[in-house]
Amino acid sequence: MPYYLKLFVSVLLLCSFYSFSYKNKKTTDASSGLAIYHFFHIRDTTNTGRIWEEDFQMAFSTHRSFYTSYTKQIQDSILKSKIEAAASAGSNQVNMGLFIPSTAENIITSASEKTVYVNKVFSENNYLIKEVMEKTNWKIEKETKTLLGYTCQMATGVCKGRKYTAWFTTDIPVSFGPWKLQGLPGLIMEAYDDNQRIRFTCTRLILGSPLPANISLQLPSDAIVTSHSDYNRMEKAYKESLGVGGYTGTETSIDKVTVLGEPQEKAPKKFMVNYPLELAN
Repeated sequence: MPYYLKLFVSVLLLCSFYSFSYKNKKTTDASSGLAIYHFFHIRDTTNTGRIWEEDFQMAFSTHRSFYTSYTKQIQDSILKSKIEAAASAGSNQVNMGLFIPSTAENIITSASEKTVYVNKVFSENNYLIKEVMEKTNWKIEKETKTLLGYTCQMATGVCKGRKYTAWFTTDIPVSFGPWKLQGLPGLIMEAYDDNQRIRFTCTRLILGSPLPANISLQLPSDAIVTSHSDYNRMEKAYKESLGVGGYTGTETSIDKVTVLGEPQEKAPKKFMVNYPLELAN
């Protein structure tokens, strides 16, 4: 075979290889995957320097999503490793290290059922608090921007009592987003409220891969289905039976402080949540 013909065949095969690889990349199933979101929330408007920050993980398919704290998963995994290491060493002491507050509840959104389930564990029981999916009257705007390489379009709407600006991409054709934000013709990549005190930002996407072993889109089979009102009544009754009343562990104050024998001025009260994430169930 002449040299120039060999060269032509080699180049043709090389082009075919790259063309095949490119098509494989572009045809990755974008209707299922895993999204990591960074959550930012100023919960006390009198103390804006104190910010709640947490990472969340959302697994999704065309019909359902599962939203859970990624920060909690990592922290629980580290703690488990430390306990196992202490047990192996025959020690009854575990160095817990830095504890980061995280969200314990999970949110399961079912587009086919038009239902949102809030999954909580209380008194060693698994509960599913059932909510009718709120219809957000999104107004899709003309503005676009790029997030993680995806072209996203802006939309505005009211969800759970607050007005949000959301950026979604139709390249990932699912109607889900972080928390309880949903209902757009593409995955919500970023969302923030009008006052910029609440923000969700997608920092990583994994598409078309099997879900991690600890993540399932199925409803927990051992869960007790209930409502917000019934769950709140049960929680209140439990606390009253323990004699703790309405104390939740988040509102504390210090009335007297003594340093080196000298009384100090009354310390300021611990912050209160006056800018909650949700204004209505």
